[in-house]
Amino acid sequence: MYIDKNGNKWYKGNLHTHTTRSDGKLSPEATKDFYRGEGYDFLALTDHWVYGEGSKNGVPADDGMLILAGTEYNFNGEDVVAGVFHIVGIGCETDPMETIGRNSTAQETIDEINRRGGVAILAHPAWSLNTYDMIMNFHGLAATEIYNSVSGAPRNCRPYSGDVVDQLAARGHAMKLVSSDDTHFYLGEQGLSYIMVNLGDKPLNRENVLEALRAGDYYATQGPHYETNVENRGNVDGKLNYGEYIVKCPIEDGVTRVTFYTNRPWENLRCVFADKEPLTEARCPIDRNDTFIRAELQTAAGKKGWSQITLLDPLK
Repeated sequence: MYIDKNGNKWYKGNLHTHTTRSDGKLSPEATKDFYRGEGYDFLALTDHWVYGEGSKNGVPADDGMLILAGTEYNFNGEDVVAGVFHIVGIGCETDPMETIGRNSTAQETIDEINRRGGVAILAHPAWSLNTYDMIMNFHGLAATEIYNSVSGAPRNCRPYSGDVVDQLAARGHAMKLVSSDDTHFYLGEQGLSYIMVNLGDKPLNRENVLEALRAGDYYATQGPHYETNVENRGNVDGKLNYGEYIVKCPIEDGVTRVTFYTNRPWENLRCVFADKEPLTEARCPIDRNDTFIRAELQTAAGKKGWSQITLLDPLK
């Protein structure tokens, strides 16, 4: 748990995890032990087509870790033209596979996850070569993975889905963003990418975590803590002002670069670099033609953080 300067409690969790119940290398208990030892507060076990039950009564066990029910449902094999879709279901009250199965569609699966009180996440869209038009046909997704650890080197080459989510955002479709390990314990992907969920002063439990996931009260990261905000946008002192997008981060997190992404291909200033000391703040002036903005942070050690997307309403 991390407590910010305002006293809000942020909880660390991984939402995409495999064990020996499908194609992972460690047992469910050994997997839980690893993440507990890494300081995680919650974990979803999402084996392929296997319903992983959550903590009893939706509260953390005596060891302090909350387990969320989870499953990964994969469709269309390797047919990227038809659409390879991996849907991760988190927090369902009962098993969606009582109703859906391998012959169901991805949309039917998303619907059933939601009907059973869970949230549906689109996994690794870049790895799956999902296009923006494929994704825009779905409804009921709570988020997508902007980064998926196991989809990177040395086993794969497409861990980062920033291009996909930017294509969507440019069309007014701002998906909420998570980062996940997709843990299999293959080659060190475990414990790299996670989310920090803001529960304020509320206790850690299934209901509160799912509420935060639906609301987007979390951020994706590999280490940096941060907050973002749009300031001075609108009619300021009788003058139209397009405002600034501001990122703030603790100096001890060692952030050395912040990059800003919008719908516009060209901008004179998109990266802010640290000088002698790590960054504590980075600002990006918003252009009148910007329709969305998000930020990516990076530390000297290469650890990254990915903000949620902010859609910018036109000013007149």
